[in-house]
Amino acid sequence: MSFLLHDRGPSLLRQLLPKLALLASSLVFTLLVTEASLRVAFYHSKDFAMEMWKYAAQLKQPVSNPDLSFVHVPNGHAFLMGVDVGINSQGLRDYEYSFAKPPETYRIMMLGDSTTLGWGVPLEATVPKVLERELNEGRPLGIDRFEVLNAGVGNYNTVQEVAYYETIGKAFDPDFVVLVFFINDPEPVPRERKRLFIGQSYLVAFVTSRFDNVLRLLGMRPEWKIYYASLYDDNKPAFQACRVALARVATLSPRSRVLVALLPELHQINNDSYPFKEQHRRIKNLLTSQGVPVIDLIDGLKDHGPESRLWVTPADDHPNGKANALIAQQLREWFRTQPRFWLPAQPARRPQTFIVP
Repeated sequence: MSFLLHDRGPSLLRQLLPKLALLASSLVFTLLVTEASLRVAFYHSKDFAMEMWKYAAQLKQPVSNPDLSFVHVPNGHAFLMGVDVGINSQGLRDYEYSFAKPPETYRIMMLGDSTTLGWGVPLEATVPKVLERELNEGRPLGIDRFEVLNAGVGNYNTVQEVAYYETIGKAFDPDFVVLVFFINDPEPVPRERKRLFIGQSYLVAFVTSRFDNVLRLLGMRPEWKIYYASLYDDNKPAFQACRVALARVATLSPRSRVLVALLPELHQINNDSYPFKEQHRRIKNLLTSQGVPVIDLIDGLKDHGPESRLWVTPADDHPNGKANALIAQQLREWFRTQPRFWLPAQPARRPQTFIVP
């Protein structure tokens, strides 16, 4: 009896091995086909979660500075949210610029996150490029050309934007700095790590994003108003770090020429219904106490029809081309009406001396 059982073991195993191998190969084949199908399906898409993942996978690289975490891949390129996104050799979504400014050129650097980068809009429809064109239409004496450099990086917060300027951006020797502050800037600095095979998988990214959507539908993720408001807790280390970074904003430019633009969350801005007025007020008070001028961009964005007309897509409230034009218009008007904050002082003319023979 024991002999029969002992003899049956290897025989059963030999019978199972081909079935297990077939099952494993079928599973691998199914996963590969699904991976390939998702790559085709999301090659040109406007799915916010998948496009943000593609952006991180294709255009970001980690750095050792913990306050910076990541930068753009130089000379990177990707097709995201229906538009081409090209990164120049200096890591900017912009044209190539020399570090040395051309003579009689006034250079402005815009720091910010994906809203400054220009998520979902062509390069020429980003705020820096629209502002650059508008400023060049009415140049003051002594300035032959304005340059507005786009230093926006998706998922950056204030800590990272200040760290970027202090370690990289100042090499461009800008005459003026515009920092765009968004409501989620007090979030902790996100950590970007080198992506191994699994980090490049569309299938893993798709399943992860859909699982997150399910958690939101089940109420297991905080509602957006509650989440953003919770970031401004004085006891949270991330908000404390944000406040320290804001205090350093006044020293970004060697000539102390800097403007902070408060960009509202675009879900609810009409009819004086913006839910984050108190948060904007706190940030504005902190900056003005440091002598930093502030502009609240909600004033020129609200009441232009339904808020969704300012969004990139009905499911993604990043500013679209219309919103970017309204933002650039407000910034241009600020430069026009506040020359004392940015226009270089003109040297006083020495009185002429006439010698009478």
